[in-house]
Amino acid sequence: MSYLSHTRRCTADSRVGGASNQSVSRRRQKEKVVCFFARLPWSTRMLQDSEMPGFFKDYFRVIRKSVSNDEFNQFSKLKTDAERVRFIFNLPAAHEIDIQTFYKGKSEKEAMEKKEAGNKLFGRKKNMEALKLYSQAVVHAPVPTGKYWRLIKECADPKKMTLYAICLANRSAALFHLKEFYYCIKDIDEALEHHYPRELKHKLYKRKGRLLVNMRQYVDAREAYRQALKWLDWAKVEREKRIDLQGDVQKWLKMFEGSKNLVNHENEFDPSVLFPKVPELCQGKNEQYPSLSKKITINEDNSQGRYAIAKEDIEPGDALVTEKPYASVLLREEFGSHCQNCFMLTKAPVPCKKCSSVLFCSVECRNASYFHQIECPILDLLVGSGMSINCFLAFRIITQSPISFFLEMQDKLENEKLKETTEAKELYDPTDFFRLFNLVTHSEQRTPEDWFHRTCMVVFLLKALKKTKYFEDKGTQINYPLFKDKVDKVNDVEAYIGALLLHFLQVVQFNAHEVSEFVTLTPKSLTGAKNETIGAAIYPTLALFNHSCHGAQVRYFSGNRVITKAIRHIAKGEIVPENYGQHYASKNKSQRRNALLDRYWFECSCEACQKDWPLFKEMEHKVMYFKCHKCQGPLPVNIAQTVIPFFKCDRCGDQTNILGALKNLQNTEQTFKAACKEMETFDLEKAESLLVENMKQLDAVLYPPYKDYHLTQEAYMRCCLHAGNHRVGDPKPDPKPEES
Repeated sequence: MSYLSHTRRCTADSRVGGASNQSVSRRRQKEKVVCFFARLPWSTRMLQDSEMPGFFKDYFRVIRKSVSNDEFNQFSKLKTDAERVRFIFNLPAAHEIDIQTFYKGKSEKEAMEKKEAGNKLFGRKKNMEALKLYSQAVVHAPVPTGKYWRLIKECADPKKMTLYAICLANRSAALFHLKEFYYCIKDIDEALEHHYPRELKHKLYKRKGRLLVNMRQYVDAREAYRQALKWLDWAKVEREKRIDLQGDVQKWLKMFEGSKNLVNHENEFDPSVLFPKVPELCQGKNEQYPSLSKKITINEDNSQGRYAIAKEDIEPGDALVTEKPYASVLLREEFGSHCQNCFMLTKAPVPCKKCSSVLFCSVECRNASYFHQIECPILDLLVGSGMSINCFLAFRIITQSPISFFLEMQDKLENEKLKETTEAKELYDPTDFFRLFNLVTHSEQRTPEDWFHRTCMVVFLLKALKKTKYFEDKGTQINYPLFKDKVDKVNDVEAYIGALLLHFLQVVQFNAHEVSEFVTLTPKSLTGAKNETIGAAIYPTLALFNHSCHGAQVRYFSGNRVITKAIRHIAKGEIVPENYGQHYASKNKSQRRNALLDRYWFECSCEACQKDWPLFKEMEHKVMYFKCHKCQGPLPVNIAQTVIPFFKCDRCGDQTNILGALKNLQNTEQTFKAACKEMETFDLEKAESLLVENMKQLDAVLYPPYKDYHLTQEAYMRCCLHAGNHRVGDPKPDPKPEES
């Protein structure tokens, strides 16, 4: 359900030299953009969104065309990120774009229309439909705060002053009837804090009292009824009606006063239950790496860099990682349905106080989103540029902290240049800025063209950032700005922030993860369900895991928090790999290696690539790889031709009798069928348990690749995905395959 009724647009295209002609049809524009991106290397494509035409590509072309060969050679010899930023910023072509702040503001008219439409539906007891319209009214209603509040006070228009609060109060009534008590109370509190008419306050306090009684919060309920009685003095009702209302409230208060042990019971509506459950890490947290299970640690060598390794045997179903992101960004398509801060699907969205472009799930999330205070006036500009979500993520790393934070870090970054190492035994805190900063960038492998393209993006972002109040942070102990009125100049502070942006544009290329949500067609069935991306995030601990085309973990999410569980046995001392989206069962070796080389700049040498494992559709049941009883190496067996049950291992030379293994396989078939039956009846907890048992059975006797093993893993992963972020709805259409 989307609560934003407007369509995003950006009109900056016409301000950039070389922009597409207005007479070109939308279809031709899209075809042109797709072809343009098809010719770009991955490192460049990651700066722009190929699904959305935007003006940045034209902005870049103008700058690149303006640079002579001598100037480009001069740029290619620069050594620091700050020097690169200054070079591009000093080019006249970099300032041919006229950057303006613009965003979708509030609309009293639209809020009133949605509220009145919601009232009609509420009167017909269509509470869910009314809730949607009330939410749209809340989003578009002006919030009485700051300059706007002072202005409407001068206008002395009570309707304008109370519109936001009235929309919230009306929505609370719909939520009350839908038994969404937690959200109902939140709306009541927000309405009361934003100048709800005093003659109506008794209604809200009485509703709040009833809610708190239902929630067994009796002390708080008593206070709510006391407030209801107090505000009844202001109610514009007939005397007899007032007496009746007072009598009803006093009955409740008398009941409370007569209770000797009036307490607030344990809150069953704790907001944490609104998030998918985060499992306990297997054997608890690793002391050095608190986002990891004790079964995992991080090693490092020259050939592989940092990577995860098993300290003990890991079994299917073990929870290995739970980590909150250092920074995260929601896809623009989800702005109308998900919280900007935590990524939860919103039931009763809380709007930004200035714009109607984004939503939050709660006032707490809105207050925690410092980044949106900065991005709000330029958000539509950024979206209209067509920049990729990775650029948004690098930008978010900056905007989520005030400039004073980065100035405090400057000396350490410039003087110490500490290289991250696993030899140091101090705590690896994923919220530590330096853990993020020291993630791999491969800057030494970048071409001058790559540097130039990224720096142009940084200059655009820096120019946009200068249009906000970011550089006016009161905590900044520096004489800023040196060039306040000169948009074509950059001072030391701005160059430093630009250098950080350029650094993080490199970091996110190799370390960002998508955040997903599982979408089912119906509430009680996984048939036709799909996992869909809703955003991107960076997890400093999870980023340390290396890739294998035979991944060992399923990754799912609670809000924007990542959770991983093992989907196969990993012996002590073995690498614990992640999968970077290239799986042996769905793509052949050449496709996987090319994609990984293009995207992550390495050639995969995992077992699946070395042995060229077959695709899922090419796997045959008649050929199985049993495990050697001694070294656990693979024993290829053609079941159709097997007469003698003894097979010699090529690795260790020992003989293995496979009769016991064949008998165990019969048991796995029964276990898998039982799990499928539980999935059909939607008892996913039982199904998950049976599938874990099945994976352990298969792990004990078979070596991958094996079709049934892959099917079991897929079924288990679907159960895990449903345990994380999920919703009921129509999945998005599959994206078109990338052109090569």
